[in-house]
Amino acid sequence: MIFQVISSIIAVYFSCIVFEAPKRLIKYIAAIGGLGWLVYLLFLETQGLQIATYFSGLTIAICSHLAARYFKAPVTVFFIPGFFPLVPGAGMYRTVYSFFTGDVGKGQFYFGQTMTTAGMIALAIFTVDSIFRLYSHWQSSRRQSAN
Repeated sequence: MIFQVISSIIAVYFSCIVFEAPKRLIKYIAAIGGLGWLVYLLFLETQGLQIATYFSGLTIAICSHLAARYFKAPVTVFFIPGFFPLVPGAGMYRTVYSFFTGDVGKGQFYFGQTMTTAGMIALAIFTVDSIFRLYSHWQSSRRQSAN
């Protein structure tokens, strides 16, 4: 498990370099990606693929929002590389490969699994964005009522 987490940190780190993330933020973005992968691995054995992806996505999204506010940077700077380890690229490959080789049943299974995983990532982002938006709205309305 430690090897996988370190590998995901390294993968996110180098993806930050490729996508020209701000140099001062690269180590923090890599740490967020590694933490997300750790949460994924912890939930994977007991809860299954979809729940593990959702909670990992929640972790990455929350940390990304907090880091964006702390470092005064756009949240997407943290989101995009941080989610790289979770993207179901292997599932997409298996889906296409199965359909090309004529194994439609297996292709449909992989397609469903890939779409569910991608949906869990999107749901986690939506959940955290909604919570931060509600909190921001609550804070601004509280400030207005105080004035």
